[in-house]
Amino acid sequence: MNRSEYMAALRHALSALPEEEQANALRYYEEYFDDAGPAGEQQAIDGLGAPEKVAAQILADYREVSAAPQQAAGGAQSGAPGRTRGISPGLLIVLALLAIPVAIPLAGILIGAIATVFGLLVAAAAVVFCLTVVVPLALTISGLVLCGFSFALWGAPASALVTCGCGLALFALGILLCVLMVRLCMLAVPPLFRGLAALIRWPFDKLCGRARRGGGEAS
Repeated sequence: MNRSEYMAALRHALSALPEEEQANALRYYEEYFDDAGPAGEQQAIDGLGAPEKVAAQILADYREVSAAPQQAAGGAQSGAPGRTRGISPGLLIVLALLAIPVAIPLAGILIGAIATVFGLLVAAAAVVFCLTVVVPLALTISGLVLCGFSFALWGAPASALVTCGCGLALFALGILLCVLMVRLCMLAVPPLFRGLAALIRWPFDKLCGRARRGGGEAS
């Protein structure tokens, strides 16, 4: 086997390599034969061994070199979920402890705000109750009492008529005020309660929205 036959056999055995790697390997052995010269050609062939053996070693080295980056990439990918899994329990405990000094005043402010809103609701309910029930009922009862009292004054017809007229006026005013306040409550109370409910719900909606956004980003 001469140089040309040896290189042809080597080229055939390295056909599985990419063209660039194959060209580099063949160039190396071409230079090897050039260094040996025509006189040392046979000695170089004997020293290299069979072309199939040389090609097998080159292919094995290439597979080993090619597998190393893939293993490194696989390790990085397998490690990525561990890094993005979340905050460690210890760090969560530390964050919770650090948040206590801030959370306590915020909780106090929130409780105070809820108590204030509740007090306003109770006061509003009391005012509405007085205007719709107590005042009209007092006027109506006063009107009935005056009308009844007027019958005891028939000895003085003028006084009896004035007393009866005042009683009827108070009675009518009580009925009219009751109707007006009921109508006003039907128009104003539902929007008022919806606004107060939205005001109470607003901070909780903000907290829930932030929690949902934080969960989406973590996932």
